[in-house]
Amino acid sequence: MKLKYQFLGGTFQRKRGAIKKDAHVLVFHGIMDNAGSFDHLIPLLPKQFYYVCVDLPGHGLSSHFPKHIPIYTLSYIMVYKLLTDYFDKNHYIIMGHSYGGQLGILYAQLYPQCVEKLILLDTINLIPVTSTNFKHYLVERFDNFLLFEKKMLNNGSQPTYTYDEAVDKLQLARFSPISTQAAIALSHRSLMGAENGRYRFRLDQRIKNSINPLRDFKYVIATLKADPVLCPILIILGKENKVQLRYMNPVLTHLKKFKNVKVKMVDGYHDVHSDSPELVAPYICLFLLHKKGKL
Repeated sequence: MKLKYQFLGGTFQRKRGAIKKDAHVLVFHGIMDNAGSFDHLIPLLPKQFYYVCVDLPGHGLSSHFPKHIPIYTLSYIMVYKLLTDYFDKNHYIIMGHSYGGQLGILYAQLYPQCVEKLILLDTINLIPVTSTNFKHYLVERFDNFLLFEKKMLNNGSQPTYTYDEAVDKLQLARFSPISTQAAIALSHRSLMGAENGRYRFRLDQRIKNSINPLRDFKYVIATLKADPVLCPILIILGKENKVQLRYMNPVLTHLKKFKNVKVKMVDGYHDVHSDSPELVAPYICLFLLHKKGKL
């Protein structure tokens, strides 16, 4: 039977036949991406689950946060809470790539009763802000936000691009390059038409200077000890993403001590779930289908 996809506002859902009770998988993309990040992965996953791939506020087809305020990471935690309340299920499986997974593990700490399983795609925790860097970190973001506000007040407008130029930006202007196929998947929800057949990006530009909680690795690990994530966790990491692996290592080392955490390494970079979903899907399938989340 051919799978059918339906676009609803800022969400992307896969529907097929009867829906298994409590089988909702909430799927969250990375920062400055959108639900199209999972277009190539979802069709490879078990069909008895109901996948809700969300455009976070300011991304894709979703609305932006209110104007004239900086964007804080913790505001997105409230989005996760609103979504879980909306579907009114006892618990959910959360799958997140990059920023979406970072929010996912924090949400699982805050609301453990809501999370049945957690899948992290090339990510673990929010990028820490060290005590020696906190001043530079905040001043830089506040200054950049004020520059953006000034530009908008002076009738600044977003640049426009040809479709090929826009896809090139989606492919190359990011943490690590992605395939053309993956960039095209993002483009459907990233771009809006402008004059003369050109395009603008829908992205809320304030996201580029979003503000993370002020905590370092020591604090992160202390909170994981105080409020551990007890549900089964699957972490899939790209072998070639050396920078990501290095900065995540302290928390990864801590999590590896626990039996509920499984770590799998696959060939690829930060967006391996979108570039080469066939390498990622088998691990996710086994994890989803096993009652205890063991691989």
